[in-house]
Amino acid sequence: MAQYEVWLVDCPEGFGGASLDDVPPQPGEPREVLVRSEGLFAAVRAACEFNENTRRNGARRWAVVVEPGCPGRTWPNARLCTPMSYRVAAIWWPEGWEPRSPLDVPRCVWRAQGHTHPDPLSYERAVAVVSGLNQQSMDQAGSLWYVLVAVENEPLSQTVTYDASGMETTVQVRRLHVVEPAEGGRGDCSYCPAHSLPCASGGVLQSEQTASETWVRSNVKG
Repeated sequence: MAQYEVWLVDCPEGFGGASLDDVPPQPGEPREVLVRSEGLFAAVRAACEFNENTRRNGARRWAVVVEPGCPGRTWPNARLCTPMSYRVAAIWWPEGWEPRSPLDVPRCVWRAQGHTHPDPLSYERAVAVVSGLNQQSMDQAGSLWYVLVAVENEPLSQTVTYDASGMETTVQVRRLHVVEPAEGGRGDCSYCPAHSLPCASGGVLQSEQTASETWVRSNVKG
């Protein structure tokens, strides 16, 4: 599991961020490490709490979340993880699993095959979309279930290749995290064929994953 740190950077005059996990333009060198954490969401919460105080008090420090030791675009010795973006992932409804609310997340979420909607959303909008889609699945006995996925800012890696026709292909690998909204739970595994196995209790299995995104464009000038 990745290790995360909350760094404090200079906050430009007048900067309040579009969100509490936003990042100042050209953040410059970090001033100090506020928190070290093994979990991304704990680090993001700590950064948001600090930035909320900065907004309120007009302080000159802003908190950002990084993965130290992983080269990034902003800093050579750390990868910038905030601001986060959110997407909606569709999975097959796990056999025998029953939700108690439209925001429940099954522990076997990554064992089911599914796809992730490519459009990034705000957290509030993504929660609303997941809730609405899952309520429809519950009401109409649908075969799909939807979960909220958090996407870190800077990619883990990026490769750019060119072919003989002048086409440029960019592939980015990003780290994703399954989000368990506070309003939801884990549902009921009582009727699952594997309900007696350890996967029926505890947190989400394999909540941290990676995914690749590919863009293709022509470099031929007409």
